[in-house]
Amino acid sequence: MPSRREPSDMPERAEVAYRSISGSSRMMTLRFLLDHPKSTVLQIAAATGVSPASARVSLTDLEAAGYVTADVDGHRNGRTVRYSADRGKFVDDLSLLWSWMVR
Repeated sequence: MPSRREPSDMPERAEVAYRSISGSSRMMTLRFLLDHPKSTVLQIAAATGVSPASARVSLTDLEAAGYVTADVDGHRNGRTVRYSADRGKFVDDLSLLWSWMVR
């Protein structure tokens, strides 16, 4: 089986955008949040058809990428967390990916 090779000359933020849309759960979660800011994990899961556990993993990944922010003060345990997407940051990084692809 051939190994998966990562392009060595892809800009870092373009790679972040690529990884964020390369998984269907991440892509559907981000797509939903772009249109539905301030959504909870259960709302995201119900609307996208992913499990709440998959939605949480996707949200963690998207937060690390800088595309999603959580609206909660202090600890999250036991509190309702609402998530929103940063459209500008995602579009900027997606533009880098597009520019790298079509160069």
